[in-house]
Amino acid sequence: MRKRLAELMDDPRLLARYRSAMDGQAVGRMVPSLPYIDGIPADPYLRVRLTTARAVLDVGDDAATLSAAGTVYDFAPEAEAVLRPLVDGRTVDLATLADTAGLALEDVAGLIQELVAGQAAVVGSLL
Repeated sequence: MRKRLAELMDDPRLLARYRSAMDGQAVGRMVPSLPYIDGIPADPYLRVRLTTARAVLDVGDDAATLSAAGTVYDFAPEAEAVLRPLVDGRTVDLATLADTAGLALEDVAGLIQELVAGQAAVVGSLL
């Protein structure tokens, strides 16, 4: 067993695989989205950012999967345009996300509500 463990420790990809596995599990800084804890309004000026810098976005033909703050979220592939700027660390207003994705502001607010409920995102006017 010691020999096998030593072989595994010598694998140059070990650290990269570990970081990749842990990235989506990193808990973000808890920031309340007051007064929006009961729902995110379709306010074009409301700004959003992720609470963790280690979110992972995987996009396939059938889904855009976001792993952030210890939770895995599955969205339609079209959500990539909403999620990508957030995963890249940007703070963006809902109007910009809706325009970029070609989605209705209400749909973007609903998607962001899921992230806020899971403490993976925070919203506010002054972010």
